[in-house]
Amino acid sequence: MRSTAIPASFLCLLVTAPFPAQSFETRWGAAGTIGLGPVPQGSGVVAAVSALSGDQERTAALVTLTGTGQVTGSTTVPLAGRTFGQAFVPATGGGGYLVGSHIPPGSDDHDLLVVRINAQNAVQWIVTQALPHDQQVLAAAEAGASGLHITGIDNTSGSHDVLLGSVSTTGVLLWTTVEGGPLDEEGWAVAGDANGAMVTGRQMNFSGESDVLFIGVDANGSVSWSSSWGGVANDVGHALIRRSNGTYVMAGTTRSYGITDQLGRRKDQVWLMALESDGDTLWTRAVGDTLDARSAFGLTEAANGDLLVAGEVGLDHSTDAMLLRLTALGASVWERRYDIGQEERLSRIREDASGIWAVGRTFDASGLQLLALRKNGQGL
Repeated sequence: MRSTAIPASFLCLLVTAPFPAQSFETRWGAAGTIGLGPVPQGSGVVAAVSALSGDQERTAALVTLTGTGQVTGSTTVPLAGRTFGQAFVPATGGGGYLVGSHIPPGSDDHDLLVVRINAQNAVQWIVTQALPHDQQVLAAAEAGASGLHITGIDNTSGSHDVLLGSVSTTGVLLWTTVEGGPLDEEGWAVAGDANGAMVTGRQMNFSGESDVLFIGVDANGSVSWSSSWGGVANDVGHALIRRSNGTYVMAGTTRSYGITDQLGRRKDQVWLMALESDGDTLWTRAVGDTLDARSAFGLTEAANGDLLVAGEVGLDHSTDAMLLRLTALGASVWERRYDIGQEERLSRIREDASGIWAVGRTFDASGLQLLALRKNGQGL
C-alpha cells in the first residue's frame, strides 16, 4: 500500500489562542483540513482529520494534541487511493474507529470504510467492501461488546438510500442493509447498544425540502420501525446519542419550528428531539432567535445528565463555532460563541474530567483547517 506523506506546511500552520492551560482554541493543517472527531489519549486527544495530500488527493490523518492544545505529531492512515474520512469515535480499550469511504486506485466508486485505530495510533484492522456504485459510512457508534454500528449512504438504486450495518470488534462486517424510498434518504448519525440501533438523518419530501428521518433496527439489522418528522421547511437530524437511561436524543436543524420575527420569518434553529427506543417521542425543542441562524452537528450527554451541543451560529458566510449546554429536557443553560476566523463549525464533541472537547473546521484566507478546542464546564 502507498502511504502519502503530509506536506511540511501541515506542521507549520499552528495557531493557539492565548487562553489559560485549561482552555484553548487551536487551528492546524494545510488548506482543506477538516476535523472528524476527538478520541482521548492521556491528558489530550487524538483528532482524526480529512485532508488533502501533496498530490491534492483526499486522505485521512491522525493528529495528536496535548491537554494545552499543542500538536505533537501527525500520521497519515496508510491506504492506497483516495480516503474520505467522515467520523472518528472512541473505542473501548483505547483508540478509536475511523469511518468513511475509500476509492481504490483505478476505481471511481466509493467503498464503505471502517478502520480500527489502536491506542498507539496504528491501524489494527480495516474493513472495506468492493461493491458496484457508492457506499459511504457517515457515522458510527459502539454497540457494547458486540462491536460497532454504522450508517451512511448507498446509491445503488440511483438515488440516495440509508446504509446501515454492524462490524465486530475483530473487524468482521456482520451485516449491512439498505433502506430507502423514491427520493433521497441519508443516515447521518447512529446510536445504540448490543440489542440494536437507531439512525437519524434526512428524508427528502416531494416539495424538495427534507424531514428528519428515524430508523430503528434490531441486532441482526431487521428494521423494527421508521418515522419522519418535519414541517413546511427544511429539517434534518445531524447527531444522535443513547442516554444513560436508555432513551435517545437527536440534535439537528429546523426551519419549520421555533421563534419567528414580526413578518413570520424564521432563521435556522437547533432542533432537539428525545425518543424512546421504539421511536415514541418524549419531547421536542427548538433553540434560537430571530437574529442568527443556528445548526447543531455534535451532541453528547454530560456527566450530570445535561446535553452538550456543538455547531455553528451566524449568518451566510460569517459563522462562529458554537457550544450549547442544555438541561436533560432541553432547556438552555448557556450558549458560547468562538470567533476564530471567517467561518467556524464544531461537528464532534465529548466531555471528560478536564472539560469539554470539540473539533470541526475553520475557514479564512488560509483555507479550511482543523479547529480543535477545549473549554471548562461553563464553555469558558
